[in-house]
Amino acid sequence: MILYRAYLLFLALAVVGSTVAAKERLELSARLLVDADYYESFWSRGDDNSNAELYLRNARIEVEYDFPAGWEAVLQVDAEANSDGSDVDLGTTYLRYTQWKFADITLGKMKEPLGLERNTSSAKRMIIEGAMMTRAFTPGKSWGVHLFNANKRRRWALAAVVEDDQDNDYKEDSRTALTGRYTWSPINTKEQTLQVGASASIRDWNKNRFRIRSRAEIDSADTVVRSAEFIADQQAVAGLEGVWRDGSLQVQGEYMFTRVEEVDGPDWDYSGYYIMGSYLLTGEQRQFKKGEFRSLKPLAASGAWELVARYSYLDVRERGLGSKAAVYTLGVNYYYRRDLKLMLAFLHPDISGSVRHDDPDGNAVSMRLQYLF
Repeated sequence: MILYRAYLLFLALAVVGSTVAAKERLELSARLLVDADYYESFWSRGDDNSNAELYLRNARIEVEYDFPAGWEAVLQVDAEANSDGSDVDLGTTYLRYTQWKFADITLGKMKEPLGLERNTSSAKRMIIEGAMMTRAFTPGKSWGVHLFNANKRRRWALAAVVEDDQDNDYKEDSRTALTGRYTWSPINTKEQTLQVGASASIRDWNKNRFRIRSRAEIDSADTVVRSAEFIADQQAVAGLEGVWRDGSLQVQGEYMFTRVEEVDGPDWDYSGYYIMGSYLLTGEQRQFKKGEFRSLKPLAASGAWELVARYSYLDVRERGLGSKAAVYTLGVNYYYRRDLKLMLAFLHPDISGSVRHDDPDGNAVSMRLQYLF
């Protein structure tokens, strides 16, 4: 019932917005992500051997307005609903100036330029959930100032931000960070792409509590992979990334390392990586523009099919505390049109160190219906 009511509200807003969007300079878009998960004891809460959940992962309304003289603004509102309740939050929201030759300058709330997967829209991802590494080491959307410049061959971005404490869990002052990313594409044609990049972030935790918690790539599951918990001073994050595409075949991967300084204590080192491959069975070729994925458009009216595989690893065990975990994922995606996608993923985990369940084993299946208005 929650999903049905949320969908009706979302549909009504989209219909009204489509009329408003006809005005010059104003664009309105929306998206709907509905997920279903089934997972066994590795991911389960308490003593449960399995769980299943159908939920509204994201319903989004986005308004974009192009002002005269190089100014533009974006406002996003996100909603979600599951068995634990519902929530509405302010998403990406900014004012941007695009006529400065050195770089576009943006003020507002948006993703930090840290990592490839984090800066790929969830609507364009090939697997439903981001890798454990991405969720563990890269933050969500933060308030701040961003500089950005890109062309066909290279892309750079720099941001100074204050993290958004939407969960009200900061005990001291809000966390601040300086983050940057650079990518270079020596090859970027219609048939082939090669892109490599690096990113880094220096983060001031301001004596807040630090702990990495991961749901191991099932969003409705418990946080089954955890690090030690302590009061943190400074954190440094560094990452490497790469993408290679030849026709319908694509391989990408990332590695990240972080060092966290404990207040009046030792440094804690954690790392993670993933490697992922995809193949479009129906002949489509995923394109890049200025270092970003473009939306996939099926070649035929019958749609496009894609096979995906990923190996994901996260090491948050140090001084005998925390876990090391891996997740193997096989997936299949069906793109009916550019605006409609069905996704299915099968996951198998492996873990050592601290565990949350007496039987840390099992498998999971995750599904998604995605519709873009």
